Amino acid sequence: MMIGTPADIIKYTRAVQILLKGYSGYKKGKRIETDKQIREEIVRTSIRARQHMQNIHDRSVDDDNIQAVRNARSCMQEIDALIEDVEKSSSGTTHAFFAGQRTVSNKDLKALIVHDHEVIEMLTGAVNLSNDSERALQQRSEELIPTIQRCQQMISSCRGFYTERSNLLSGLKN
Repeated sequence: MMIGTPADIIKYTRAVQILLKGYSGYKKGKRIETDKQIREEIVRTSIRARQHMQNIHDRSVDDDNIQAVRNARSCMQEIDALIEDVEKSSSGTTHAFFAGQRTVSNKDLKALIVHDHEVIEMLTGAVNLSNDSERALQQRSEELIPTIQRCQQMISSCRGFYTERSNLLSGLKN
């Protein structure tokens, strides 16, 4: 997504600020802290989706609903893989990528802010789908399996999209 004016970035920064108290949009001197906040929010949001899937899995085991058990387990595995990707990605170390940065172009920082916002939006959609899945289980709806599968697909897409973040980080100029 292209950002046309400086005012365009404000809406993305504010949207992320709503989710993350203290989010400063990668201002100089705050980059490592901001990167850590984004990662923590991604993990927290992923854990919420995983908890819904765990509830579905456990109830489906009790109900002998093997298809729901398999789909929920598969979705949980995808969520676990996303969490692992986030925790082990290159700038998640104590010497984060940003530690060596002196100057970074505003264009690159804006792209990273927009990307962070979109990742969190995708994860929020996955949490909504996991919640819908749990509701479908309670209502014994035919939509249970398709909703779990949509949630897994959303997590998988988010995983791929998150890896693009590494490309954005590696593209930042010294």
